[in-house]
Formats: sequence, C-alpha cells, structure tokens
Amino acid sequence: MKVAAIVVTYNRCELLKKTLSALEAQEYPVEKILVIDNASTDDTQEMLRARRNTAPITVHQLRHNTGGAGGFFFGMDVAFQGDFDAFWIMDDDTVPRPAALAKLVEAMEEAATYRSDGMPSYAASMVKWTDGEFCNMNVPTLKWDGVKPLAHGKKWLDLDCASFVSCLVTREAVTECGLPKPEYFIWFDDAEYTYRLAKWRAGIFVPESVADHLMPANDPVSWNLATADNFWKFGRGARNQASAARSLRKPRILVDLVFGMYAQLKGSGMPYSLRLKLMGKVVQGLFRRVPVRYPRSLNH
Repeated sequence: MKVAAIVVTYNRCELLKKTLSALEAQEYPVEKILVIDNASTDDTQEMLRARRNTAPITVHQLRHNTGGAGGFFFGMDVAFQGDFDAFWIMDDDTVPRPAALAKLVEAMEEAATYRSDGMPSYAASMVKWTDGEFCNMNVPTLKWDGVKPLAHGKKWLDLDCASFVSCLVTREAVTECGLPKPEYFIWFDDAEYTYRLAKWRAGIFVPESVADHLMPANDPVSWNLATADNFWKFGRGARNQASAARSLRKPRILVDLVFGMYAQLKGSGMPYSLRLKLMGKVVQGLFRRVPVRYPRSLNH
C-alpha cells in the first residue's frame, strides 16, 4: 500500500516540526508528505525551506486560511492525482508513534480479508494526550455492532465516525464518496466526512496504532465554553453539525446536538443572546446544502 501523508498547518511552526519528524520516523515509510500551509504568518515557510528532509515532502502554501476543512480538501485533491493507495491525514499538532502507520495498514489489509465487502473505507488511530490518557477531543463513534470483530480475535472495531487526527483513507473510498467539504472550514468536517465514508463502507478503529495529540489541555468540547470572542468557531460547529445531520440523513446527529446544547448550557450563565445565536446557527445548518465534490481527475 502506497501512502501519502497530508498535514494541514497554520501558524504552529514548532509543532509542525514534531509532526514531520514523526512521519519520517515511521516503521512503514510514507511515499510522500504533503504539507498544506493555510497562509501561515509565522516562521513556517522559512522552517520548511531550511529543513533537511529525510522523506519526500511537497509544500503547498495557500493564499488565505481555508480552515482545516479547506486544507484537507485541497491536500487530498492534490494527492489523488498521484499514484497512492491511501491518504493519511492529520493536523500539525499530531505526533504519530513509529508503528502507527504500520498498524493501520496491517489492520486494513487483514480487515479486507476478513470482510466480505472489501477493505474498510478508513482506519483511525488511538489518539492520546501528552500524559498518555485518551484524548477527549478524538473519541471515535462505533457502529452499533462495532465490537463484532473482537469476537473473532481481531484487533480492531468497526466505526461510524472518527477524527482527522491520524486517519488513513483509501483511494477507493475517495473515488466513491468524494472529498471533505471545504465550506465547513472548521469543526465537524472530520465527523461529516468519516460518517459519509462509513455509510458506504465502515471504517475501523485500530488501538495498536497510537498518535499523540499535542493539545494545550485534554478538554472535551462543551457548548458552555462559547463566548462572543470564539463564536466564529462554535457557530460553525453548530451549523456544520446540523447540516451534516440533514445531508447524511442521520437524525441522531441532530438529536445529539440539541440535547448536548441543552445539557451543557443549562445553568451555565451564558447570556440568552448568545444562546439564541447558537440556535440560529443550528437552524441555518438545517437549510444549508453543501455539495459533495470529487477529485478533479474523476470528472464528476
């Protein structure tokens, strides 16, 4: 399996160094690393020009910040033009451990033999925080019968949804299901995409593949943390999740959103004006139709 790694970065030069070093140290080597720079204003470009690479690295500097969603859309579209079998996607604060890719590939190939419908659409790593605990931002969602492979002695579980922190997506899945939606910009773009892939063919969670997520704190996202200053992010999250619930025809996603908001905002002290803005974004998402786009070479 020939794998291209796609790293989206924005103004995190020092973290990006660690990600690239980790990719170069993989026991199962990546064929190529694509760095998608979302118009960084720090020393990212200077670092990339001066760096001594030990693996083939191509840098694409975008004219403006397209968010994680736009970066992965662009990167996967470019990588698809190459002769790669799978695309390993991650943010610039992801440090995959040396065996991470080898375990993902091994599990994918074993699952293809075990299953009757072919290779999984994607394989996701166990994501840990800096203290070794599970990262609360990157909890995958199992299919209702996701534990079945364990009964047959397998080392993976079947997934409905995963994050973009060390996620290996097959070329076949991109051909069938398209690319991430750049209009989402940030938040729930990874969930929408992996849900979409899993509707076609389930993904897998591979606990033996481990990646460290170098977040400042191991905190889960909670709606009561929304403020006027960070509403640009939380508003997109509410809008995107509602939009995905409609496009994927998964009412459960909308139910989880509404009940999650209710539980987390109850007694939070958040101004009602901000609560109404959040709900307005939910309604906006329900009426927002975002098309699925495919790689250029497929001529869809």
